[in-house]
Order: sequence, then C-alpha cells, then structure tokens
Amino acid sequence: MKVLVAYSGGKDSQACLLWAVKQYGVKNIEAVFCDTGWESPITYKHIIDTTNDLGVKLVTVKSKKYNGMIDLAEKKKRFPSLQARFCTSELKSIPFIDYVLEQKEHLIIIQGIRALESHSRSQMQKQCRYFKYYFEPYNDKGKTHTYRKKDIKQWVDKYSDDVLRPVFDWTGQQVIDFIIENGQQPNIFYKQGFKRVGCFPCIMSGQKEVYEILKRYPERFNEIIEHENRIRSSFFKIDFTPEYAQSGICNRTAKKFTTGEDVRKYLEAKNQTMNLFSDDSPISCSSYYHLCE
Repeated sequence: MKVLVAYSGGKDSQACLLWAVKQYGVKNIEAVFCDTGWESPITYKHIIDTTNDLGVKLVTVKSKKYNGMIDLAEKKKRFPSLQARFCTSELKSIPFIDYVLEQKEHLIIIQGIRALESHSRSQMQKQCRYFKYYFEPYNDKGKTHTYRKKDIKQWVDKYSDDVLRPVFDWTGQQVIDFIIENGQQPNIFYKQGFKRVGCFPCIMSGQKEVYEILKRYPERFNEIIEHENRIRSSFFKIDFTPEYAQSGICNRTAKKFTTGEDVRKYLEAKNQTMNLFSDDSPISCSSYYHLCE
C-alpha cells in the first residue's frame, strides 16, 4: 500500500507529511505537489528542502490542459474568483485525480484539511473516501462529480482510496508547534504575516497578506498588474477595496470594480495613515503564529 500526501508547502500539509513519516515510514510515502505555476520561489524551495530533509519522494504534477495559472486565466479570459474557483479544479484537483488513477495499488491519501479553516471544511470528515462524491451527492440537488467517472469506477473496483486528515481537529498554532517539535521549520511566509501559503497570492488572500506582498515583494505585485492589463481582467475581487477607491468600470454592467492599481494605492494610503489593518493584525511581531523574524 502506498501513502500519498497532498503537499502544498503550507503548514497543514507539512504537518501531515511529518505525521505520515512517523506513522507509515519514509519508504511508503510520496509527497504529491500540484504545481499551479503561481507559487513563490520561496515555497518551491521549501517543498524541495523539506522533502529532501525527510528523504521522502517528491512527485510534482501539473495540468495537462493549462500551463499554469496565467495560461488558465488567458484562455478563460478572466481570473478565477470566489464564485468561480476554476483554478482549484483545473490546476490542483484534476492533476491529482489523474495521478491517483495512474497508481495500480491500494492507496491512503493524506490531506491537510482543518475544520477551523472554514464552515465548509468543518462539515468534512476526518476519514472518508477520496472518490466519495462520485458515488454519493455533494449537494441537495443530487449532483455527483463527473470528471473521468468511468475510469474512476473501474479503478475503485480494484483498489482502495482511503483519505485521512490527521490535523482536522487541530488549531493553526498546534500545527506550527508540531512542525517545530519534529525538527523542521514552517514556510518562512508564516514569519512575514501570511496566514495562507500556496498561490502567491491566492485569490482569497486578505488585505493584510496582499499588503505584505506589496511591501516585501513589489516585483510580484507588478506582475499581477501586467497580467491584468494584458488579460483585461482584475485579479482581485470586486469589493477588495471600498467603492470610492475603485477605478475599474465594467463595460457590460457599467459597475465599478477594483483593479491592481487601486489595491496598490489603497493599501499604501492605508499604511501611511497608520491604519495597519487593526482588525486583522497578529498579536505580536509580523506572524500570526509567534514566529518572529
């Protein structure tokens, strides 16, 4: 039996990788990284360093249809949004499913999902089947997943697809503490005020995290604006800034929306007035998890 750990380089998946090594042994484990092409070089290095440190085999999978996040946005002619998170399905879920179907043996799949992350995640289970929603509805309309459904039905007739979520009941601080107690350090971004590590940035990132990118990694923010101008779509959600700070005008609806330049001006002004995101600030230093630089 093989153990696949879904590894993003974030704290939850790193804790799961350490847990799996202790539970099943290094030789039985693969860390599977779904590369969206939109991670930071820091995260790419962290993934390589941590797996090398443990002696765990690292497998990187990518979309066969899109060459990463920007290619996806170009072909969709828009960036993903909270209501249309096609980035997750196309760049993470589908490549992982494809890799699972290539395996010709029983699997245990480890996922770094925590109940405290969101309401939807709190409704999940600590242990279930990976292909659960191919065989039972995922909503009250009776819908099931359909991607490669025939192949999946044939695969599960031969092999098991058990999912374990070891950190499901943990707090974020417990996750960080577990990583350190087991001889590794979490991704350096957690020392710099980031709550979320993965896409750089994620479309779900808040103002505090986006400001950290603007302040620490301005070249990345410039990339976002360049991509916006070329694709003619805003990376940020419509109401990321207040309406008075929005300069984008939708040609179809004539409604205002937030552009990358709006975000830059708004966050820089907010910083200059010393209103440093008081509603979303960590207790001490830059880190939410007491990992001071």
